[in-house]
Amino acid sequence: MEVTLSSVAPSTALTLPVPQVLHLALASDSTMSLFRPMFLRTRLTAPTRPLCMRYSTASEPTILPRLQSDLKTALRSKNKPALTVIRSIQAEIINASKTAKPVTTDGALYSIIQKQIKSSSTAIQEFEAAKRDDLVQKEQEQLDVLKGYANEIPKVEQSEVDSLVTAAIEKLEEGKRNFGQVMGRVMGGLKGRPADMEYLNRRIEEAVGKK
Repeated sequence: MEVTLSSVAPSTALTLPVPQVLHLALASDSTMSLFRPMFLRTRLTAPTRPLCMRYSTASEPTILPRLQSDLKTALRSKNKPALTVIRSIQAEIINASKTAKPVTTDGALYSIIQKQIKSSSTAIQEFEAAKRDDLVQKEQEQLDVLKGYANEIPKVEQSEVDSLVTAAIEKLEEGKRNFGQVMGRVMGGLKGRPADMEYLNRRIEEAVGKK
């Protein structure tokens, strides 16, 4: 018995005995079986695109990167007190960038703001004593801007500050319980988080018996 095999073109028809046709069919199936594992391995080991994930942490600054846009807003609205404050803060940040302690967190920014609040409050007292109401008003407007920024930055609760001071005192020997030693340990516990430094200083002074 013979079987006629033909391609698309009728002129290429080929007549073969049945045993030979079966042999070709089996050979073709065996060949494909050799390649199937290879195809499977290729699919399984195909390179995949690495996953890139961002994790948000509480230490990421929120106010610091906003200063430039706040400056533009103040320029458009001609808000002179805000302009003066933001430019002053940015000048401090630039100066700090040239040192070993650049301002990279809201905690460091909070320290700058607190320092300027103290300076502004002192200036107001001096202007009041000199009866310069015009300068008092100008300085008060800038102080309000500074306090607005300070209030936006989340701070360590006073109860936690108290706990850190107490823990620092307990871990130090009696003769080493001085202001500097306690402050160093407390700052380590804060880990760069903003805190009310005026309150912290007062608590440490009370704890070490400094009047």
